[in-house]
Amino acid sequence: MRYAFHSHYFYEIYLLASGNVTYYIENEICSVSKGDVIVIPPGKVHRTIIKEGSLYDRYVLWLYPECISGNEGIQKLTEDVTSLLEEKNTSLISFGRNGVYFINKLFEILTKADGDNGKHSHSVCESCITMLLNSMLEALESAPAKPSETEDLISRVISRINHDIAGAPSLDELSGEFHVSKYYLSHRFKEYTGTSVHQYILMKKINMAKDLLDKGFRTSDVYERCGFSTYSNFYKTFVKLTGKPPKEFRTH
Repeated sequence: MRYAFHSHYFYEIYLLASGNVTYYIENEICSVSKGDVIVIPPGKVHRTIIKEGSLYDRYVLWLYPECISGNEGIQKLTEDVTSLLEEKNTSLISFGRNGVYFINKLFEILTKADGDNGKHSHSVCESCITMLLNSMLEALESAPAKPSETEDLISRVISRINHDIAGAPSLDELSGEFHVSKYYLSHRFKEYTGTSVHQYILMKKINMAKDLLDKGFRTSDVYERCGFSTYSNFYKTFVKLTGKPPKEFRTH
């Protein structure tokens, strides 16, 4: 089963319980094993490919910016994890045998507390999330960094686009820069991402726009900063991809 590239404005943390699954996160490919944790920060474009016939089961934790901003400890830990993931050039965290058991228990408690309306459920969730993030930091600190360079064509193309989203090159320009035909590049890109080069660039530009709007930038300034030639073009694309006009968009 294949899903198209997409993104969210919140953090996604997955713990694989079973299944044969591969995560494509921007230009990174993560083959995940049972007990591994995948972290996808806000705005990161990603997709999942599940091997046919495989029973895919996982725990999912969504951390919304408007929620974690109310807890300085969790907000700081989340920022530290994100920073270390970037430093290690990975989205995947692996744990030792004891670590996997502990992480599983935390997710089990979180799942139970989330469905409980008791007066202590919120405190239980915050405590579990704090322990989870601390465990992730410890595992990351001892993990080796992944090589930053890759020879895969599409990984390099995505890195090139992400390097300058507002001024992202067209398909024709990319094919010339990487010395391949645009038809070959288009096919390979669609095979990897599930979408076209053009749609991927638009998705990244709108993610950039949402971030700027959330920081208080005026809509009249945002469209130029994100590389749109006209406000009309920006407006239509924004509404198409988010379901609402720019002036109504705020995550918190």
